[in-house]
Amino acid sequence: MPTTSNISQSIDDKDRRILALVQRDAKLPQAEIARRVGLSAAAVNERLKKLETAGFLRRWVAVVDAKAVGAGITAFVEVFVEHPRSEPGFIEHMRGNDAIQECHHITGEFSLLLKIRVRDMEALQHLLIDKINALEGVRQTRTVIVLSTSKEESYVPTGAEGDLP
Repeated sequence: MPTTSNISQSIDDKDRRILALVQRDAKLPQAEIARRVGLSAAAVNERLKKLETAGFLRRWVAVVDAKAVGAGITAFVEVFVEHPRSEPGFIEHMRGNDAIQECHHITGEFSLLLKIRVRDMEALQHLLIDKINALEGVRQTRTVIVLSTSKEESYVPTGAEGDLP
C-alpha cells in the first residue's frame, strides 16, 4: 500500500524494504539489496537516488562508538525557555554544538529536551554553565546523567512487511 510522506511522494513496499535494509547496513551492496527485494541492481540504484532526492534518506552516516572516541558521558538535559521568542536563538546555538546530539520540543514543565555527549564531567559542567544556562531566555535546566545504556538505536520502522510489530 503506497504511503505519502510530507514530501509529497509515494513509496511502495519495495521502497520500504530498501529503506529497512540500508538502515541496518548502509554498505550492503546494491546487488544484494536487489536480490532481497526482487529487483534489478539498476532499479535499486534508481530507487535509492529517488528516495534520497525526495528526502526519505537524509544522509549516509557511520555509527561511531562514543566511548571509543572519548565521549563517555551521556546526559539528557531538560531546558525551560522563559519565552517562545528566545527559542529560535537557543535552538540555533544547539544546532551549532556537536556535543548536543538531539534537541526536541517536549510537553510538560520544560520546553526542550537535549541529548548530550561529552568526554567527562568537567566538559558537561562547562557546557551546562557556559553554553546552555548562559543563553538568553534559559530560566532552568534539569540534567539526568546516564549510568549505562541497554539499547540505543537509530533504526526507524519503515512499515515494510514484517518490519512493524
